[in-house]
Amino acid sequence: MLSRNLKRKAKHLKIRNKLAQGSAETPRVCVYKSLHNFYAQAVNDATHTTLVSSSTHNLPSDIKGNNIASVKLVAKEFAQLLKAKKITKIVFDRSGYIYHGKLAAFCEVLREEGIKF
Repeated sequence: MLSRNLKRKAKHLKIRNKLAQGSAETPRVCVYKSLHNFYAQAVNDATHTTLVSSSTHNLPSDIKGNNIASVKLVAKEFAQLLKAKKITKIVFDRSGYIYHGKLAAFCEVLREEGIKF
């Protein structure tokens, strides 16, 4: 019997094979949820580099946490970093997570900020 995380990783590999590869113009945005934090990064798969990253570690200490409110703040900061790099279109990689809750809130804020995917 596989654990929940191992099932997610297997699902992520299936999803990743079907996704378009990230480039400098349209990077792949992948997310990771740990027990205490939420992480997002924009990856250029052609050169295997991270262009932009953001997480709940960057938030002030009174706001930190792994809840929907802090994920929305991370998304807002992430969108601003993407705009600073002049990136308006991305390929979203949900990393095997269900598109619900924190992940849906993250995507909603990115779309509100003008990022297309």
